[in-house]
Amino acid sequence: MKHNRKIMSFLAPVTLITIIIIIWQAGCTLLHVSEHILPSPSAIAAAFKNDFVRSILPDALISLRIMLSGYLIAIPLGFMIAALASQSKFITRMILPVLIILMMIPMATLVPELKLFLGVKPSLKILVIILQTAPVIAVNSLSGFTHVPHNKTDLMKGLGCGKTETFFRVVLPNALPQIFTGLKLGCILCMIAATAADMSVGQGGLGYRIARSATFSATSTAFAAIVVAAVIGVAFYMLVSLVESIVIKWKQ
Repeated sequence: MKHNRKIMSFLAPVTLITIIIIIWQAGCTLLHVSEHILPSPSAIAAAFKNDFVRSILPDALISLRIMLSGYLIAIPLGFMIAALASQSKFITRMILPVLIILMMIPMATLVPELKLFLGVKPSLKILVIILQTAPVIAVNSLSGFTHVPHNKTDLMKGLGCGKTETFFRVVLPNALPQIFTGLKLGCILCMIAATAADMSVGQGGLGYRIARSATFSATSTAFAAIVVAAVIGVAFYMLVSLVESIVIKWKQ
């Protein structure tokens, strides 16, 4: 039964994507849509074959390096913010609105202002990813830390355990599902932030390749870069989900 569920969870999205590609290809062919406006899947595949090694792959590696750098900084930062805020209701009420505001602000709108202070360099892209990703990790982790059953924390107090021991033995294990929810949402925002930063800052990256290709009407190459960005984002998400399945065995 479990094996069948895994097969279905794989086949369902693959089937839908296949249907979309078939309809997309048929529509472009029958309606004679210009490749400069909307390339067909076959045109995107041809651009992928011609441009992947020469231009798309180097930019994908740049984006991947920037994403990993920002994400690996955002994880402990968001976790520490949530852990510290959970120790006091006053700190929680003080920090939570700021985190929500940061989550709602499209970071691409701040890039022009940030460029005035930091200049055009890779560290600016990393900062954009951190500002976009750390708040969602912090908010979800904080939700997990502050919604632990009272009977468990009361039991630890009755056993004479301090705040630190209670946090690591009870609060943290109970919060793991919410923490991983934040990490998975962070993957999505990380890819979006990295692409937006590439478009605004330049200096390589998939966002830069998409913007440059669109400027020169190489729409097929732009769509091929978008596909690569989507694949990286999905792979990133699946990797975090795999770690979650290993760490949180009771959810299976």
